[in-house]
Amino acid sequence: MIIAIDGPAGAGKSTVSKLLAKRLGFVYLDTGAMYRALAWVFAKNGQESPSGEETLRAMLAQMELRFAIENERLEISCGGQTLSEELRSPEISEAASKISRLPAVREFLVDRQRRLALQGTGIVTEGRDTATVVFPNAELKVFLTADIRTRARRRLAEYLEKGASMSLEQTERLIAERDEADSRRDHSPLRPAQNSVFLDTSGLAIEEVVEKLAEMVEKLGSGKKRSEA
Repeated sequence: MIIAIDGPAGAGKSTVSKLLAKRLGFVYLDTGAMYRALAWVFAKNGQESPSGEETLRAMLAQMELRFAIENERLEISCGGQTLSEELRSPEISEAASKISRLPAVREFLVDRQRRLALQGTGIVTEGRDTATVVFPNAELKVFLTADIRTRARRRLAEYLEKGASMSLEQTERLIAERDEADSRRDHSPLRPAQNSVFLDTSGLAIEEVVEKLAEMVEKLGSGKKRSEA
């Protein structure tokens, strides 16, 4: 089973998806981390924004970036170095947003994401086009959202926990800019998938969101059993 959760920045997709995957015994496929990993490599090589689609495709083909499902989770490494906290800074997140608009980057990572999904019997994945482009045949499609102030508070808490110096106003502005860029990009814009379930998390605790999603999965499983009977 594939559960695809989309939504704007700060809606709680990553946290909720991790907890839901753990509860269900599924693999959590963090597609956002894959984009941040590419942004990290480009930044490390002094190439903030690679130009030229053919040149970029050649670079991606030769990149020593490895994605693998190990111990029921996504592991990312580059040249033997495991990448984790390096990918969580505001600067890398902003750079990831920029490169995510490049068709060559999206094509490269969509291919990798589909390959990774074949390695697990159950996948919870999240991003901005997981239900519309990456896994359009996912058994459960969810679009998580929340008001922008709530999303900014959540994202700011993540930044402050990692030692970044940001204000709520700065964070809200970054999220608004990300929303605009994601919804207006030509390639795989942010939008709800057909047959997706909308869930506004503004007034909900993380545990409540996970519970609601788990109930959706349970109902989906019950419906399948009835149709097969």
